[in-house]
Amino acid sequence: MRNPTICAAKGAFFLILALAIVLLPFPAAAAPPPRDIAKTIVFIFLADDKGNPAVRDDGVTPAVNGTGFIVGVPTDDGRSVYEYLVTAKHVLQDKSGHYYKHVFIRINDRQDHAPLQRLEIKSDGTSQNVFSHADSSVDIAVIPASLDEKLFDVRYIPLAAIKSKEEFQKSNIGPGADVFFSGLFVWHYGVKTNIPIFRFGRVAMIPNECIEWKEAERTPQCVELYLLETMSFGGNSGSPVFFSLGIDRELGSIHPGWELQLAGVMRGSFNEPRLGDFVEVPNRVAPAFAQNLGIAAVTPAHLLREILLSEELAKLRRDHSVQPPPEANPPSDATGSTPQKPEAPNP
Repeated sequence: MRNPTICAAKGAFFLILALAIVLLPFPAAAAPPPRDIAKTIVFIFLADDKGNPAVRDDGVTPAVNGTGFIVGVPTDDGRSVYEYLVTAKHVLQDKSGHYYKHVFIRINDRQDHAPLQRLEIKSDGTSQNVFSHADSSVDIAVIPASLDEKLFDVRYIPLAAIKSKEEFQKSNIGPGADVFFSGLFVWHYGVKTNIPIFRFGRVAMIPNECIEWKEAERTPQCVELYLLETMSFGGNSGSPVFFSLGIDRELGSIHPGWELQLAGVMRGSFNEPRLGDFVEVPNRVAPAFAQNLGIAAVTPAHLLREILLSEELAKLRRDHSVQPPPEANPPSDATGSTPQKPEAPNP
């Protein structure tokens, strides 16, 4: 005869197990990113000494240099939005850390083309148009932008998806959380229009201390980073990286659906010397080459938020009454719902 107590216990165990399986955020983890995320992406190309589009050594291939994306900061009354182009600071700088005089950006228009747009870069003075963090080790550059949605097929990432450090620390995000990013794939980024690539992975480390980082031909710095288990290659620098949050995104609570939150701005990847090129080792010069370790470095989003809400940019918004086109909506489902279209301000 079966022991009813044991049977009851087994039944309770299997019920709990079944409920746990039902409540696991499988749909959220498997859900594809919103299609409009691709419309926030901008490709960045180098200019030559004459201010024309630069080309590679073959004399034909455009010199692509990285990725940017559009974010939006609402006006005080919430009726319109200031737009900004965001990228990694090093995408706009030469190897010595000086800003280029010009770059070209490529944005999809509504005629199924992506013409190059010349962008002059001014890092200081009365006409300054590139802004960065007070901490010079933060690899983020922000440029005010005004994009007419009637001409360009563009969306922006809303400020609500860019959390403060305090908000992030209250979240349930840690190692193992799903992430993805979208950016420029050097080997094919689109002939007529921008075609961003999407890559996926997981959080590998969210340290509470700085990590040593070295750009090519620059002094190493200890910088604030998130580390991701995903591959990042040339052209991905400056890409927006997102947390893809499931039903358990808040500690102690279950929420239906899923939510996108900006994790930060792609900085680069960690490489390990391997046999191939030549490097000096203790007893000889040995052949070696760099191998991607599959760990990407991301500058946290709260540092971008600090730039956007800095007094420097707040004053710029106060001093310029001309508003960016209010028609440019954030991407659908960027924060779990479709935002309302901002209304045009009264004349």
